[in-house]
Amino acid sequence: WNNGNVYLDTNSIPPAKIYVGQKGQIRPLQDSPLKDFQYAFTYKLVGSQHFKLDEKGNWEAMLPGKVALQIFPAKDEPNFIEEMQKAGYQFAEHIPTIAFPNPIYTIEILPSVTPVYRLYNPGMKVHLFTNDENEYSVLKRHDWLDEGIAWYTHNLEGEPVYRLYNPGLKIHLYTKDVNEYKVLSTRGWNQEGVAYHSKGKLAVYRLYHPGIKKHHYTTSSHEKDVLSKEQGWEYEGIAWYSEDTIPV
Repeated sequence: WNNGNVYLDTNSIPPAKIYVGQKGQIRPLQDSPLKDFQYAFTYKLVGSQHFKLDEKGNWEAMLPGKVALQIFPAKDEPNFIEEMQKAGYQFAEHIPTIAFPNPIYTIEILPSVTPVYRLYNPGMKVHLFTNDENEYSVLKRHDWLDEGIAWYTHNLEGEPVYRLYNPGLKIHLYTKDVNEYKVLSTRGWNQEGVAYHSKGKLAVYRLYHPGIKKHHYTTSSHEKDVLSKEQGWEYEGIAWYSEDTIPV
């Protein structure tokens, strides 16, 4: 029975951090004898108010919070026995040769919309925008000035906005343009994946200063006008869209 753990597709287990609205199914490995089974596992869940999980392993993140999930191979459950009989399988009459653990998976469910924070480093004269709470907290303790919430981003919906980092210039760049993301990665920029998603009615403007060779992003049309008309910044248009508040 315990050897049934070897048939679990661990890639189908929800990752450590997911967002409200995400869905999936915990399932057997698709190259295993149980590949078509719907009731191959049983579950122990703590935090069911945050996370919906049925007997077939279908799951959905419902509310922000933390849950603890433990997965066991099915044994005496009627649905599993029926599937065994239909497949022509029987239980082996011996003690498993290997004991497999049943780890507890801790899953943090995050809101589907999160704030993007704006920070400024006066030494480098550069802004950084992040929706990573840990990065935000760490940078505030290391010479970065907290300038509050810049906008709100959807985590599952909308077009992806990518983040790059140039270790030579020590600056980040954000773009919705897939081609720009690819080209810059061949010119000394490190790809850092999807930072946000473009969705909403609030425009995020992009500016560039040829003197200091840095980009800036703002949702303030006033800031955009002052920088572009009085302080040498070139206005490059709307970079993407966001939310000004968390949608109800």
